[in-house]
Amino acid sequence: MSFLIIGLRQCANNAWKGMWVAIVLEIWNHKIKVVFNRGIVDAVEIFSLAQLKGWLWIKHKLSKITFSYSD
Repeated sequence: MSFLIIGLRQCANNAWKGMWVAIVLEIWNHKIKVVFNRGIVDAVEIFSLAQLKGWLWIKHKLSKITFSYSD
């Protein structure tokens, strides 16, 4: 309920929730990489991977939503 956007349909709300999860998970994965593998913090990489993983999740889970990755 914390991430419910009033005025959007359930399908659109699920897409936004998926993007939120993708961003948080990518930040977490990048933090693990930096801490344990001596990686370098790269905000562009975090955003790009979160964007890709979010789009892949939406494409797989919500077949009613049709848009390309470049959109």
